[in-house]
Amino acid sequence: MTEQLKEFPSAPPQTRMLVCADGSTTVLLDALMGEQLSVRVDHQRQVPAARVERIGCRILGASPGTLVVDRQSRILTSDRAVISVNRVVIAGRGSDSLVPPPEELLGPYLKRAGLALKRELIAVSRGSWPLAGPPSDCVSKEYVIDCGEAGRVYVHERFNPRFVPLEGRGSA
Repeated sequence: MTEQLKEFPSAPPQTRMLVCADGSTTVLLDALMGEQLSVRVDHQRQVPAARVERIGCRILGASPGTLVVDRQSRILTSDRAVISVNRVVIAGRGSDSLVPPPEELLGPYLKRAGLALKRELIAVSRGSWPLAGPPSDCVSKEYVIDCGEAGRVYVHERFNPRFVPLEGRGSA
């Protein structure tokens, strides 16, 4: 069993796959839902790296005054159900080329750009599902996509427990 699974010992298969995967989350979510998903960007702006210090400066290595892209989005099903809530921060010399158009999902966009992508897992943990409704725990995953000389992309995903449950049926 991998280190990531220790946090989720009774998780169902779809959760274990997302937790352990070192490739495209979008591909896995498309397969889980049986449809091609879409994205809704809640906000996207350039900010000094110091404004998102832990991510911009410490994780991505940008100097405090360097502008990084801070993007928050949701991945949606065809009936507009939210599968995940995501925070993406992009830094690097070619960071403008790493920013997808608002209607495009990050992973497929980067792949289509022909970049050599290497994902580095930072953490997998329990988080709080941030959307309305009764408070509930969710699976949370943080990683960096190294896009070579173009730059680096930090991704924090929180998965809707309705689709990516923490516990399998019959677990308590």
